[in-house]
Amino acid sequence: MSVSEQQVEQIRESVNIVDIISQYVDLKKRGKNYVGRCPFHNEKTPSFTVNEEKRIYHCFGCHAGGNVFKFLMEIKNISFVEALKETASFAGINIEEESSFNKKLNTNEIYYEINELAAKYFSSNLLTSKEGETARQYFNSRKVKIATQRSFGLGYAFPGWDNLLNFLGKEKADILKAKELGLIDSKDGGGYYDKYRGRIIFPIFSANGRVIGFGGRILEKNDNVAKYLNSPESAVYSKRKVLYGLFHSKDEIRKLDKAILVEGYMDIISLFQAGIKNVVASSGTALTEEQVQLLSRFTKNVVVNFDADEAGQKAALRSIEILLKYDFDVRILDLPDGEDPDSFVNKYGKDQFEEKVNNSGNFLEYQMMRYEKAGMLAEPASQTEAIRNLVKNAALVSDELKRSIMIKTIAKKFNLREKLIESELEKVLNVTQNIPTEKQFIKKEIGISDKKVPAPNEKANPVERDMIKLLFEGNAEITGWVFDTIIPEEFSTEITRKIADIVFDAFKNNIVKPDELIDKFEDEETKSILRTITLDTKSISSKWEDISEAEDEESRLKKFAADVIKKYKINQLDRLIKENNEKLNRTENEEEQKEILEFNKELLSEKKRIQNTEGICIN
Repeated sequence: MSVSEQQVEQIRESVNIVDIISQYVDLKKRGKNYVGRCPFHNEKTPSFTVNEEKRIYHCFGCHAGGNVFKFLMEIKNISFVEALKETASFAGINIEEESSFNKKLNTNEIYYEINELAAKYFSSNLLTSKEGETARQYFNSRKVKIATQRSFGLGYAFPGWDNLLNFLGKEKADILKAKELGLIDSKDGGGYYDKYRGRIIFPIFSANGRVIGFGGRILEKNDNVAKYLNSPESAVYSKRKVLYGLFHSKDEIRKLDKAILVEGYMDIISLFQAGIKNVVASSGTALTEEQVQLLSRFTKNVVVNFDADEAGQKAALRSIEILLKYDFDVRILDLPDGEDPDSFVNKYGKDQFEEKVNNSGNFLEYQMMRYEKAGMLAEPASQTEAIRNLVKNAALVSDELKRSIMIKTIAKKFNLREKLIESELEKVLNVTQNIPTEKQFIKKEIGISDKKVPAPNEKANPVERDMIKLLFEGNAEITGWVFDTIIPEEFSTEITRKIADIVFDAFKNNIVKPDELIDKFEDEETKSILRTITLDTKSISSKWEDISEAEDEESRLKKFAADVIKKYKINQLDRLIKENNEKLNRTENEEEQKEILEFNKELLSEKKRIQNTEGICIN
């Protein structure tokens, strides 16, 4: 489908984001914003916020957010193209669509279309081709039904070297982009070949159902070939940010308010087929913070069920730490030795697996059991190490009541005084609270506080933070005043410079609307923080409240901007005066001293002029 950027913007301008979202969320007016209960996670207190003028929504609980297209994509599990069509229909705008790889909605649409083509090709190979019998027998041996194969889009890559390549060529797909996606590769002597050969294929879907990558497992054992081949990082796929199976399971996870976290593709598929549908996998990687943040949009309760082997148990322990950092209630399902979720549910069935889930222990009990099995509780030195590890994980729990109960449990288990364990906890907290996470660092750099974890010393100048906030007010005149005062390179921290630089480039192209500006940032964490800035009614300095409420909103905003710009200029003059005074103390040259004093006199005069200036001060 090919649509110009101008028409995309016309469609976005033609609808009221509040009208669209109100069809799915009960919104109530609160000041300039509309609020309601978030449709993307369970909550009792409304934290889902929509701003009509700025054309964005943001949940202050799960951090879901974006523009009108993103909302429709997430709420209806549809693609960007489908969301665009639906929004256009709502606005009464006709879209002339044309299928072509040479014309595109945006760069990523080409990647999605190529992946979709490849997925359909692999699926057809498995389900209908004579050569796919080998793969069909494999899935039959693993008790995977045809309906399940279709549901998860399972496929088969023929053993030859150019089957997919020839298919993509016939479809006139962009071969270079297919190579970027890891579907094909270059030959040393020129030309291309299929990367996936003689493998069963597991398409990897985004949370809204788009094919973003593939996993391929060899059918015939070969010590010279990797058992699994996975898509490389691409413009549409980052394995750190994807949970396999989430597209299929997210509705059940929301419904049950619980997720079962497993390791592999077949674990997901077998459990889902057995009727256990609130299950996701970490896609063969160690669990990442990005994956945990994604899962937190659907539930804060997780049962970790990794393989019973040593590697699986170590992975479970690592996962606990990340989940606790994000306030998850973590329980551990411990299967018998030699079993994984796939084998267990196929042997014993749904009821026994669910019984295991219901009897899963909390992470503290699990850790103590693992340490006991490993013999760490037999000797004083190793027992001390085990206790300190338990306390470290307890420290990650932000709920003080839960944490207190855990401390009591640890003390009771080891027959130690509770005060002693509390002392160890204090040591851990004193260390961890002074080491900001990457998320906290970004937040503090641009002035967003985190109430749950004491923040490090702020690095950005408070006035600069107010300037960053002003850049996302959607007012071209004010944006111009800011950039007349300070250029991006002059911001004092790396993150504020980066943000200002991107906004400045957009401003030169007449882009000032907050939703469009936020779309310019690739990192979802930064997008979330910027939405927080522009929607949080407390994000602008308390000086805002000092400006007469009798004035209209734009006049108040301009007066606030004038105050910020004035303060910035005064701060700059104060900095120069301070530097001059330091030079004055270092030099004994009378002529140089005279020049410095004369310069300071000019600076003080300019400072006085600015202080006495009313209105916008940009000269």
